[in-house]
Amino acid sequence: MTLSQTARRRFVDAYSHMLLTSWGDEAFAARLNGSDPAAAVAEAGVELPAGARVTIVRHTAEQIGSAAAGSGDLEAQIALYEAGLGSGDFVFHVPDTPVIDNEDLDVEDLNAVSAGTTYCCCCCPACSSCTI
Repeated sequence: MTLSQTARRRFVDAYSHMLLTSWGDEAFAARLNGSDPAAAVAEAGVELPAGARVTIVRHTAEQIGSAAAGSGDLEAQIALYEAGLGSGDFVFHVPDTPVIDNEDLDVEDLNAVSAGTTYCCCCCPACSSCTI
């Protein structure tokens, strides 16, 4: 079953919400990994038919795109959802919570991000009156 553009957009929004919620809410993540993952998936807004069977595939961020992660990209996830609408068997890939490595940032890097950047909006090369 091929999703309409509207249904596809709703699924992507709900799936994204499910991922973000699983990364930020330990109670939701436990429900997603628990005995009734279909209820947690539906709670996130993913539309499932009655009696849907849901399998959650967990993997690390490093495995995304690898054979170990299976079909972990968004287009593949949409295809799995479409297949599930036909069979009643849904597979959702949920990577582990991403970890941001900030050890390599120094004060100058942080200042460049937080203070903005300066650009020249006139022809004078010495102009520094414009700051983002």
